[in-house]
Amino acid sequence: MSNDILLFPLRKQTISLRVSSIFASLSEEEDRAWSQRCHTRCLRAGENLVDYADESTDLFLLQSGEVRAVLRFGVGKEAIVGVFRRHELMGELSAIDEMPRAASLTAVNDSVITVIPSAVFHEILGTKPQVNKAVLQLLSLRMRQLNDRVSELSFLDTKHRLYNTLLRLSRIRMDGGGERVISPPIVHSELAEHIGSSRETVSREMARLMREALVERTSRAIILKDPGELSSRISRALQN
Repeated sequence: MSNDILLFPLRKQTISLRVSSIFASLSEEEDRAWSQRCHTRCLRAGENLVDYADESTDLFLLQSGEVRAVLRFGVGKEAIVGVFRRHELMGELSAIDEMPRAASLTAVNDSVITVIPSAVFHEILGTKPQVNKAVLQLLSLRMRQLNDRVSELSFLDTKHRLYNTLLRLSRIRMDGGGERVISPPIVHSELAEHIGSSRETVSREMARLMREALVERTSRAIILKDPGELSSRISRALQN
């Protein structure tokens, strides 16, 4: 036996599609029948689920962990175009149009994924109108998000793209104080990939935000102390 430490316990993963809002309309019996035709993949942090231009057409449901969609432009140059979290659907474009993958899907941390064969997905679409509607709503949402990113890249300079990304990646702090948090804290090199800039530029701007007491960084989170001020700065930049 190898001396390597096992990443995941050797136990059968319970598969359910209904954990996703897309498949919430499935009955227990339908969920059980279709889930039995799916399988589980466990990824280590940094491992690819699919590569750009891969010709596979499976659909993916993230059960745990975090996965990001990445576009690569030559050696060492890449841009993060999406981040997926627990119970979110991934890879739907290739499952629908059977075209090669538009981006790589890479695990940010140790992740568990349900692989839904495209045949199963199309069978569900063919018999469940509610799932069809949910998929259309998902595609509409992602088109709107893409439009927002295009506008961000077209009309905002680097520092305001950073503010926008911090707001987009953060969640409302549960103590009701109005602050927002990114937990675990994202590193500057990854923030740079989100906004199409360099790590050094991000580090300088983050240091300035901390001096202004707009951002605080701890070992566990990036805390946006005044999200309203960051939003106001973005609005003023768009008006100029």
